[in-house]
Amino acid sequence: MAKESYNDLIFQLGDLARDILPGKPNCPRSMERVYRAEEVLEARREELAILEAEMNDEDIAYQDSLAQHEDECAAQKEITGRFKRAVDAVEGKVKGLRKTLDTRRADLRYAIAGLRKIEAKLADLEMTTQDPVKLDAARQNLKKNRIAQMRLAREVEDWEAQLATALTPTPGQPGAAGILAHKRLIELEDAAAEQKRTHDERMAELDQAIAAKEEETKGAEDYLDQALFLLGEEVYAQRIKEEQLASFYPRLDRAQ
Repeated sequence: MAKESYNDLIFQLGDLARDILPGKPNCPRSMERVYRAEEVLEARREELAILEAEMNDEDIAYQDSLAQHEDECAAQKEITGRFKRAVDAVEGKVKGLRKTLDTRRADLRYAIAGLRKIEAKLADLEMTTQDPVKLDAARQNLKKNRIAQMRLAREVEDWEAQLATALTPTPGQPGAAGILAHKRLIELEDAAAEQKRTHDERMAELDQAIAAKEEETKGAEDYLDQALFLLGEEVYAQRIKEEQLASFYPRLDRAQ
């Protein structure tokens, strides 16, 4: 018969002691370490469950919005189909405008992300240096980029206004209902693209948070295992007189 593992037996002893010794006069002091480890593990598991539920809720809400988006798009496409010639004529005029607007919106998103990095870099610099030259240069750089972003935002607003005007039919214009439906489709397309970006960013954030919390949970599980092992060692060292525990002592004597 293979020799039993001392470490395995000690862990089993600690695990059993956790169940039968709490509240008894002979309960070892190391039991407190086990209690604390269990509390930490429970907290980490609850935090992990909250993050996982949030990710699930986020995905369900996004899928619901996609279904609503598809329903409204179908309704608008039914209208544009009845006024195809008028819609095609307008789209031919605004196609280049839409392309330019998409490009400038992308530029604005990039500028906003870059500005956040510059702000974070300045905040870090203010915590790590008192050099007035470096701080002034960083603040001037931030000011310059803020102004550039504001100008770009105004430019995007101007392009959006131009597109809205081009997609607004004049009173009595033939196919006006189709043109307005086409305008609504473009708005829906833009909103869906922005929602997808927001959703993807949030899902990525939650995925990273869950991965980090899983590591914390694993660490808490390891700490609890260590606490149970140390409890087992203390029980064995004291040879606490409990029938269920006592059966381990000769097995541990042989395993050493």
